[in-house]
Amino acid sequence: MGSIDSARQGGDRAEPRPGLRPDVPALIRHLAIALIALGALGAACPAGATPAPRLRALLKSARLVVSGQVTGVMSYDDDRVAVVEFSAEQVLKGSLPSQPPVRIALVELHEGPTRPTLAMGAHGIAFLQPAARMSYLAKILPAGTYYELLADFGSFVSAASPAEAEQQTAVVARLVAAARGEGLDARAARQLTFDLLGSPSPLLVEDGAAGLTDLDSRRELSPEETATLRTALLRANLPDRVRLALIRAVAQGKIAQAVPTLQSITAPPTIAEAAWQALDQLGAPPSEKSLEARLADRDPSVRAAAVRELLRRDGAAAVSQVAPVAIQDPDPSVRTSAVEALGALGKPEALPPLERVFTDSSGELQQATARAILAVGGQPAIDTLGRLAFSGPILSQRYAVLVLMTIEDPDPHKDEVLKRIGATHPDEDIRDLVTNGLPYREN
Repeated sequence: MGSIDSARQGGDRAEPRPGLRPDVPALIRHLAIALIALGALGAACPAGATPAPRLRALLKSARLVVSGQVTGVMSYDDDRVAVVEFSAEQVLKGSLPSQPPVRIALVELHEGPTRPTLAMGAHGIAFLQPAARMSYLAKILPAGTYYELLADFGSFVSAASPAEAEQQTAVVARLVAAARGEGLDARAARQLTFDLLGSPSPLLVEDGAAGLTDLDSRRELSPEETATLRTALLRANLPDRVRLALIRAVAQGKIAQAVPTLQSITAPPTIAEAAWQALDQLGAPPSEKSLEARLADRDPSVRAAAVRELLRRDGAAAVSQVAPVAIQDPDPSVRTSAVEALGALGKPEALPPLERVFTDSSGELQQATARAILAVGGQPAIDTLGRLAFSGPILSQRYAVLVLMTIEDPDPHKDEVLKRIGATHPDEDIRDLVTNGLPYREN
């Protein structure tokens, strides 16, 4: 608003343009672009598409996959480069000059793009490629054969103990065999899925989640499988990305035995919201009473998640429950989330609370409300902006007019509303804004 107001106060005036022409000044078009861009950012919320498994991608990209232990680390060039001695105890993909165990050298660059640092004594599975041929490395390192970790996430699957490393290696070896075309029967493939889910490694759990969607939905999970899935769903030490993939896979696979576990997930809000949506898909949605209780939760992010879920599930019927949050929640971020969710609803029923918020707010919240009104669109949104042009603080009125003028599609009703504003508004500057547009400098 401040930039708009200062533009209104200063600058060289362009020649007046009579009437209401669709070619509004450049600054107004810039405002439209900004509104659209900001709206697109708001739409890019955490509930995106399920990410593809990465373990299979790493297996495909790596030239050499070995399991073993870091047995030494040597530093070169003032610690800009390290050479990690890795004792490869088993080769899962590729080949080495001799039978394991064999020691190989891994290069770590400590400047520029970084890969996971390997600490002395670390156990795990390494996904490797030949080290990049660089004259710098040739100059400072002894002659020899060097490898480096892939730059991708998860290129070293660490293990807390030799026993854990052995267990994870056995699971990955089975996956490698299947990828080679050796195949797995349905029973073995199912067992592999739950062994992946039971792994401590997030990378392996993510691949197990992908396998859930391939299970025979007609066959119920065994008690052991249910326990494994429950443990994975409740693991707070998994990255949100993996937990979201797992919850969505449960919903897609129609795994009804997971319902009690999903119902017990209450935090963090992003994960709880995904669990609510999965429950809805499984025919066991959270009760309206429980979601209403979340609207009063002390955690702002929980209140925002409850707003989104109510509107997603109940549509326009939930507007009366969400409106008080949008209008009077003490946390601006929650009000913004409620406003964005009302706009995403795309229903005229969302406009009355949006109109109230627009009048009573400023700054980012008012901008979010303008985007939400535009998202609803149509004649109801035009009428709402027409009313806002005559109510609230004068800067809000001016902003409502600008937002109305950003609707670029030819619309006779919009033109009628603007003509009425230009002819009857008590503020001379706003009448002039409608008639002549914003002043702007030629440069």
